[in-house]
Amino acid sequence: MNNHSLMLFFAVIALGGVASMMLGLLLLRLTLTRRLKKKLQATGDYWESGTIDFGFINTAIFAWACTMRRVQKLERFQLIYPGLDVRSYANGFERVAAYGTVGGLLAASLGVVFFFIFKL
Repeated sequence: MNNHSLMLFFAVIALGGVASMMLGLLLLRLTLTRRLKKKLQATGDYWESGTIDFGFINTAIFAWACTMRRVQKLERFQLIYPGLDVRSYANGFERVAAYGTVGGLLAASLGVVFFFIFKL
């Protein structure tokens, strides 16, 4: 019976992480990505992923770049968006949404791993 309560605990953590990640991605897509797309399309620097993702790949890239400065310094990020500083462009609300997205992904990943550990 004790294992079931731990499984339920980690399942709720994983579900909360997924909800935080999805809500954060949606909010960032409607705010930060939309503003950056307008700014970058004017100069021709916006990267279209070429898939039917409605800009969520770019939103995930911007979320990681907003939370971790290291991502903005990576060579691949600089190839796609040269000289772009996402963190300084984002306002406080968008930074919180970015941290919620990345933190939700980490919480969901850890919750699922521990759920299956205690299921065995």
